[in-house]
Amino acid sequence: MHFWKSAWKKWLVIAQIIGNFQAQVILTAFYLVIMAPLGIASRVFGDFLRIKPRRARSNFGKWDHSRETLETARKQY
Repeated sequence: MHFWKSAWKKWLVIAQIIGNFQAQVILTAFYLVIMAPLGIASRVFGDFLRIKPRRARSNFGKWDHSRETLETARKQY
């Protein structure tokens, strides 16, 4: 039984090294495949998230909604 415990402890050390390497590879691939193209598209095609300040006084857009009555409130579904 002592053999299996020592083998398990040695495997945990090796597995942690493998896991750290694997996490770095996966995060690098995520950045290169997803984040970098989104950043390039944002630079080329404009400000999708509307982060850049506009010249308007407020960042809120106008919200148009239909006038609701008590009858439409009762028939929600």
